[in-house]
Amino acid sequence: MINIVRASYLEKSVKSILIIAIILLFRQILNVKSVKRANMILWSILFIYLISPYLLLIKVVDFNQYGVLRYILEPIMIVSEYVRLLLIEIGSFLNRINRLCVSVLLLTYVVVRVIKMNKALKNSTQLVNDARVEKALNLFKFKRKISILINDKIKVPITYGVIKPKIIIQSHILEDDELLKFVLVHELTHVKKFDIVFKHIKNFIACIHWYNIFILASLKFIEDDMEILCDKLVIQKLGDTIDNRKAYCMSMLKLIEQNQNVQYSVLNLHPTKERIIIMKKWKRSLIGVCVFALALVLSTLPFIDVYADKGNRVISSEPESNIVLNIDNRVSEITKDEYKNLKLGEIHFNELRSADVDSKESLEGMEHKSYKFNTDSWNGTNHDGFTVKMSDMSCNGGVKYTIIIRENGSEIYNRVLSKDTTLTVKAYHNNNYEVIVLNNSSNILKYRVKINSYIR
Repeated sequence: MINIVRASYLEKSVKSILIIAIILLFRQILNVKSVKRANMILWSILFIYLISPYLLLIKVVDFNQYGVLRYILEPIMIVSEYVRLLLIEIGSFLNRINRLCVSVLLLTYVVVRVIKMNKALKNSTQLVNDARVEKALNLFKFKRKISILINDKIKVPITYGVIKPKIIIQSHILEDDELLKFVLVHELTHVKKFDIVFKHIKNFIACIHWYNIFILASLKFIEDDMEILCDKLVIQKLGDTIDNRKAYCMSMLKLIEQNQNVQYSVLNLHPTKERIIIMKKWKRSLIGVCVFALALVLSTLPFIDVYADKGNRVISSEPESNIVLNIDNRVSEITKDEYKNLKLGEIHFNELRSADVDSKESLEGMEHKSYKFNTDSWNGTNHDGFTVKMSDMSCNGGVKYTIIIRENGSEIYNRVLSKDTTLTVKAYHNNNYEVIVLNNSSNILKYRVKINSYIR
């Protein structure tokens, strides 16, 4: 059974380390021997994974039935379990409200830097009526207006702006026709690919996942791969010949001694030794394409979560009216002593009418009451289970009621009871749950209900 479920961003942040490791493992060979966009496709997969709150949940009944696939599914399940245990340990410190507060501060800082940078760049002088610029622009057929500006206070060529892109170059570049050509085509290629949008997304992800040192460390590689792809596209645009590659590398060498001035919201041309070597060696090969295909498959595995499904079980007992529906045996009845030993937390209700987590209720004959909630926490660890305690039951003619538990609208438990009971339920954070108490008698049913989350 395959379902799409929500997952916490903290969980996805931890699992994203696997994608980063896969990319860095194959990065060098992909840059030299695979398709041009190989690494940027993998980095895009990482961004999609970190931004999307969803996972693909696979319920496996018997791993032996899946042949070779079991060697993929079982490790995914084991990794998910270790991640769950890790989140329990770090969840109290890296709870949602703490992460959100720091993220807001970082985002505010980035926005302020962007505004200041844009103001500083407005002091640039616009370059007009230059045939060399027009020739470079004619290679691309832009619908957007592209402005070419001169600013010697900025040490390297940069591009900024999305709707009205601006390219800033230095006056000394105008003195070298070949250098000007390569710089303009390089920066215009960034504009064509909307790389500035990609960079904004990168900065946003860095602010959201500020606590993950692996994500922060990968930002430098993302920047490098973005520039490497741009280099390849420049050569493709001008003609992939040995002479063009050599001339392009020589032009980059003219800039390599310039001081780098990295700012937020801009794309800067600052060549490195790695880029020059890749430009000399890059050639697509079969092994490079196969490695890319392998990396592509492996990088999608964190999108999948697996757990062992013992099968949908409907257990009938005597008499037939007392039927238990217990999907995957996720609901268990426990004793009072077992209940006392549990470390209980709060339940977060998503409907005002269910605000009472511990209340005394009274139901008319054949009436029901619903309690809707989720196990997400803003100020603590996300719990992966909850308890339902029914006590102080009384009804003229005898107690008879039904407990129904639903997960995201689907029924996972249904049982007819005639006494006090305490249930534990295996839950998944970010999922929505509903507990329904139904009075099966025609008389008034009085009871006390208490619902709490807990860590399994």
